[in-house]
Amino acid sequence: MLRIYSIVLIICGFCFTKAQNLNVGAQFPINKIESINQSSNLKIIVFTPSLYKTNPYASMMTTSLNYYFVKNLAFSSQNSPKIDVIYIVNEDDKWSKEPQQAFAFSETSNQNKLDGTKVFYDESGKIYNAIGLKPFKQNSISNIIPTSNSNNVLVESSILFLVDKNNKILMRDNDYRAQGEHLKPLERLIKRTSKTDNIEVNVTQNKTLKVGDKAPDFILNGPNYDSNSTEKLLDDKSTFKVLTFYPAAFSGQILPDFTSIDTKAAMTCAAQIQLIDHNPLLQNVKNYAISSSTNPLLELWKSALRTNNMTYLNDENYTISLMYNSYNRLGYNNRATYVIDKNGIIVYANPDLTFEDEAKFPTILEKIILNNK
Repeated sequence: MLRIYSIVLIICGFCFTKAQNLNVGAQFPINKIESINQSSNLKIIVFTPSLYKTNPYASMMTTSLNYYFVKNLAFSSQNSPKIDVIYIVNEDDKWSKEPQQAFAFSETSNQNKLDGTKVFYDESGKIYNAIGLKPFKQNSISNIIPTSNSNNVLVESSILFLVDKNNKILMRDNDYRAQGEHLKPLERLIKRTSKTDNIEVNVTQNKTLKVGDKAPDFILNGPNYDSNSTEKLLDDKSTFKVLTFYPAAFSGQILPDFTSIDTKAAMTCAAQIQLIDHNPLLQNVKNYAISSSTNPLLELWKSALRTNNMTYLNDENYTISLMYNSYNRLGYNNRATYVIDKNGIIVYANPDLTFEDEAKFPTILEKIILNNK
């Protein structure tokens, strides 16, 4: 009897493992999610621990997916793909119990953008178990990742799937937290799959730059410029210029509070831009924030960050990024910062910026300007 029992355990164990095959290339069991009709659209399916205020990245995640793929602002083509965005939340709808629900950027509590999406609150983990995923509530504290600006609340990363019209899994991301480093590869794969706005980048053209080099010049393209503008970066010889490259619009913690600088906090796109924009030492310098984004996305990003001294540039095909050694072969900009003097010479070059570097940057820039007068 003991031998038979052992064999049964092995067989059941095999079946259990096979049931959890949710890797790239496998079929996603979409029929396990009740009320989801068969769709010929691409599908982004997000399993998340919470959409409540205790999840510090929830607002940015829902906002970015909404603007990029529900409203299709990530695409410049008129033939943008149709994409269904679905959230499976491993808790109850805590927002429905709030006396007032706020969805505007001016609010600091609920900024989730859920219009046009489907949201399933699965507190018991019924859908998770049916699909073959372990509910977040069953995970041990050792697997939970702490985040900055979260009042020490520990929140796990979401699990994101990209599924094609035949329910084949094209991408699985186990660490989705609205990071630009994860958002841009998702966008890139969607564009390749749908054959829409797909851009091929020659990474070998990444050019290493150092202090003393002549800064590569380029035409300024973004919400502040007409589509036929020929204005170039180095045309203005009246002041120093700061080029800040970052992975993506709408990534990182949304609207962080920088009344004080936490040098141990995680680096985010919002932090990178706001630290430069809000510092009084940099008000007489021309600041440019550069990413591969459409102008409509950049307009909304500027409004969300409430910046006053920052010009947003759209480096759609990563031409500028390649000039400044910022492009990452995974499909986004590395966090790089350059300072260019009035004569067009690079006087500061940091191709791999950290939060600690950014916190010190205003002081560094002040010294650079004083030494180059």
